[in-house]
Amino acid sequence: MVDPIVAGITVLYFIGVIAIGWYSKQRMKSATDYYLAGRQIGSIVNGLALESTYLSPASMLGLPAFVFILGYPFWWAMMAIIAGMPLATLLTAAALRKYAPTSFADYYADRYNDQRLRWVIGLIVVFGAILYITLSIVGMALFLLAILKLPYIYGVIIGTLIVVFYVYYGGMIATSWNAAFQAALMTVAAVVAAIGIAIKLGGFGALHQAILENNPKFFNTASDAAPPHPFVGTWLAVMGWYFVWHFGFATMPYTVVRFFTTMDIKTARRSIFWTSLFAGIFYVALQIIGAASKVMIEKYHPLATPELAAKAAELKKPLAVLVLASIQKTYGVGTVTDYSMIAAVEALNNPIILGILVAGGLAIAMSTAAGWVMVVNTIVTRDWFDMLLGIKKAKEDPVMVARTVSVVFLLVGMFIAFNPPALVLDLSGWAFVVIIASIGPSLILGLWWKRANRTATWVTAIVMFVLHLYAWLKAKYVLGHHAWFFLNDVLGTKLVTPHQVWAIPAGFLLFIVVSLLTKPDSEEVVQKYCVELTQEA
Repeated sequence: MVDPIVAGITVLYFIGVIAIGWYSKQRMKSATDYYLAGRQIGSIVNGLALESTYLSPASMLGLPAFVFILGYPFWWAMMAIIAGMPLATLLTAAALRKYAPTSFADYYADRYNDQRLRWVIGLIVVFGAILYITLSIVGMALFLLAILKLPYIYGVIIGTLIVVFYVYYGGMIATSWNAAFQAALMTVAAVVAAIGIAIKLGGFGALHQAILENNPKFFNTASDAAPPHPFVGTWLAVMGWYFVWHFGFATMPYTVVRFFTTMDIKTARRSIFWTSLFAGIFYVALQIIGAASKVMIEKYHPLATPELAAKAAELKKPLAVLVLASIQKTYGVGTVTDYSMIAAVEALNNPIILGILVAGGLAIAMSTAAGWVMVVNTIVTRDWFDMLLGIKKAKEDPVMVARTVSVVFLLVGMFIAFNPPALVLDLSGWAFVVIIASIGPSLILGLWWKRANRTATWVTAIVMFVLHLYAWLKAKYVLGHHAWFFLNDVLGTKLVTPHQVWAIPAGFLLFIVVSLLTKPDSEEVVQKYCVELTQEA
């Protein structure tokens, strides 16, 4: 049954988002306004927008779900994301704002003096964008399920249409201000939910005790677990998770382009402080929710009936898993473990807290989807259609073409979201590693290493994209899980490499070797796009 309070809070959220989109349309005067918000976004707004864009449903749904599955050892992986954020200030933020490009592909084309790079860089970004748009739409559908209690497929369609509206009309202006609003909302939502759970269980001390009574091994370190879970219980797995998230903030297109929208270099730097502050608060709250999910579902969720508890005992399965399976069967949810965090808050039986959480969840999902859509519509419209293909319509009316491209990508994500290929965190990690491994080295080393060159950029982008795509698919569909090293069956090993994370150091190594063995770029180009940018940034 739909709770009117939950539905009412959600309606207010939607009204706010749509109003920002409509207001942004009135402020939009040029293509630059649509692509980059006129480069007039301040540090607090940009920092909040960075938080909500970067911390996708993989954070709000996926990370608590992995705490639910794996326990305490996964906490450190969440904090590694926050620890990695300041790297962006040092590696890319200030230098790229000084350069002030329009498209994510601009730096590659200029630094390596090859406009054709817009094709390969764009292709890799488009691949990552589709994965992220898909996981964001999945997140929207799960939160809409919590509100409306309707089949998952309808939530996919409704969430997609709302994002289409404000991206179509407001572009980056709407995306920036909506993302800032959404960041504040999702942070408040997570904190309110965590406090609500702690109060329900009798305080934070009682919460800790309740978790231990429900699962005595929950707070064991990875190596102390018996037996250790293969995906968190080895040092290789630990370092794998760390590298997946630690470098992403400095290289991912949907965060890098946010540096382009700021007023100046100082604003770009200061944005990272606000992002780290609010994201850190957000993640602490999510850790509490994830840790308490199992006990909350089993003690207080309305579906956790004595009959289902008896069945769980008979099957020797956790009652919480059967509750989630029941939700999956009723509403047609494909990756129901992602729903564990929402189910934990449903167990509070407090419609106000659930309404705030749902609004926050919709906020993070819509913000990430919109951020990625703005990245790809700029690449497709400006880089491909205008600069490379010279299509007349893209030159004369770029905003209309960009809007059309946005709708197309959102519809593609919507159709994939009907039956997603993996959990939202798996999709996020897949996109992360393929981008960092294939085009991350040429961005970071291009800024900081004079010897970085065009040949290495082409070779690394093509080789690592194809290799990682093959490795992830083989691990997932042949070996049974994306975290297994893709050559385990050939080598007879049991190496754990989350999201095939070995590709990140392999990509950097390949780039360095090829750069050293091939002809360097011209001194003029290196001086302009490497030395000057980093010295004065």
